[in-house]
Amino acid sequence: MNIYHERQVRSYCRCHALNNLIGRKLITLPEFNKYCDEFDVINKFERGSSKNKCFFYNNGLIDNIFGYILSQKKFHITMEHYDFYKSKRIKTHTSTTLGYIVYNTRHTYCIRYINNIPYLIDSMRSKPQKLPNINVLNRKGVGVIAIIRHN
Repeated sequence: MNIYHERQVRSYCRCHALNNLIGRKLITLPEFNKYCDEFDVINKFERGSSKNKCFFYNNGLIDNIFGYILSQKKFHITMEHYDFYKSKRIKTHTSTTLGYIVYNTRHTYCIRYINNIPYLIDSMRSKPQKLPNINVLNRKGVGVIAIIRHN
């Protein structure tokens, strides 16, 4: 099975995580920069906040850089957020769950379902990794955003 996997270029792990989650090159690095700058201006943030900071604006809905880009690309989604600071119980996968954006203080990556099997797709790793389950996300120190699509 050939799984789409972008490797890390500079500090663009958020862009790679989004493309890896969707399973194709949804956005290029210049497009990612453009969307981040637009999002920062709309929200009156310091320019570069959405692409360069360890933590990013995330109000619990789709109002974060991932939701902004996906909505600009005409994806109809909702998001479920799981707190970085607490142990958590991630809801089980449904057929409408695209996957999860996972972040910590240094890096962002994704877990994506392919044929109902979760795969860790990390731009810093050499290849995707099949996971037995998503229990690795039920801990402190990682923020998790479940991406749920709507038809």
